[in-house]
Amino acid sequence: MKMISLRSALVFMFFLNAPTLLLAKTCDRQCLVDFMQDYLAALVAHDVKAVLFDKEVKFTENTAHIPVGDGLWVTATGGPSAFQIYAADPVTQQVAGLVMMKENSNENILLGVRLALRRGKISEAEHHVVRQDLLHTMRNLEKPRPGLVADLAPADRTPREQMLDIGLSYYDALTGEDGTLAPFAKECERRENGSTSVGGRRATPEPTAAANQFPPPENTDPEMAKLSMALRAAPNTCEGQITAGVWGYITEIKNRRLLVIDEQKGLAVGFSNFYHDSKLKTMPLKGIPGLESVPSFQGTFNMPAMHFFKIRQGKIYDIEATGLVLPYGTKTGWE
Repeated sequence: MKMISLRSALVFMFFLNAPTLLLAKTCDRQCLVDFMQDYLAALVAHDVKAVLFDKEVKFTENTAHIPVGDGLWVTATGGPSAFQIYAADPVTQQVAGLVMMKENSNENILLGVRLALRRGKISEAEHHVVRQDLLHTMRNLEKPRPGLVADLAPADRTPREQMLDIGLSYYDALTGEDGTLAPFAKECERRENGSTSVGGRRATPEPTAAANQFPPPENTDPEMAKLSMALRAAPNTCEGQITAGVWGYITEIKNRRLLVIDEQKGLAVGFSNFYHDSKLKTMPLKGIPGLESVPSFQGTFNMPAMHFFKIRQGKIYDIEATGLVLPYGTKTGWE
């Protein structure tokens, strides 16, 4: 019998232990959430070395490509507060978070963040930092809605591929002005930058979704009031509001990315870029008594957005979103 060479023995041992070596560099769901929380702590500490980055890491903040160590790595000063939502996807090794933070000592910011890991190190990092007009929405940003953070019972979970389709169908519904294109639950509630835009309690005269989503008032015209009235008069359901046509001014939604699927929580996290070119001057409406049409919102801008969709038994129950008002034509940085 020939003796097995030392080199052959070492090769055999490597393949025998390969699964263990691979698993050591793969995060489960809790590992991914821990990674995100460590990342947020490192931001506040301004300590880039506190977390592991891939040597070819790609980092954007509000669509701009900047070096790791710039942006919030310089300005973050506190948090996260009790408002924390996490979605973790062991299949794609990605984790997303939506948290309230502090910047420049005591300024409130809503931070949407995504991390992608490669071999146990951060290969992609994406920040959506919302700074505008959070004062009047803070009561909705003190703590997350229970449904967004609760685990789903196995019987309530939706297959992964179906969750992907459901998340993408939301954008089809908006651009098609047809709420039936997405499977909304009757109880569906959508919040944007903390403001309830449909479902739940749409308080007035507090700012509606339009106030948070659109450019500052000085860049709008008096016809904006008619559009706000249409938003308040539209059906207070996710499906009905879209079908009523009040979002018809959205020209198109590009760069639709459903990246994080958390089957345990029933969360699908999507990233997209809303285009508003202001070519539509009048929006026809459906099902709103006394309002057959309203002047369309005028003002060219893009809105890179991040949406957390809570999906239970194949239906969307909660939507928590961020939106950034940026110049028209601005790319997301991830095309």
